[in-house]
Amino acid sequence: MSIFSSCCIIDDDEFFSVSTKTTLKHYDFCDNILYYSEGQEAIDGLVGLLVENITLPDVIFLDLNMPNRDGWSFLEEFEALPIDKIGHIQIYITSSFISPSFMEKAKKYKLVKDYLVKPLTEDAIKKIIASKE
Repeated sequence: MSIFSSCCIIDDDEFFSVSTKTTLKHYDFCDNILYYSEGQEAIDGLVGLLVENITLPDVIFLDLNMPNRDGWSFLEEFEALPIDKIGHIQIYITSSFISPSFMEKAKKYKLVKDYLVKPLTEDAIKKIIASKE
């Protein structure tokens, strides 16, 4: 049985998404993995799940630099959704930018649990799993 029931990767970098899916499967991280290639597609898809009364993923890996709607804009709209529908979600920023200002800004969002620098390492996955146990 998986650690989480589902997770979501929101990232326009296809290589990162494929390698992350492989790593997550190796650790039996979750049963289902949703994938969105940009922020607007993700917000539309996740709100659509809510409309259908489908539970949102337990974990979201969110890139910051994406076309159409970046990660910050996604966070602003996502955190405005009803807390009873999103309060269980852990969001992990996954970015190539090692930016102290970005890391500090990420702390201002209540659902953001950590700022992870790409690529997503096995240690980072193990730390997320340990936080669940």
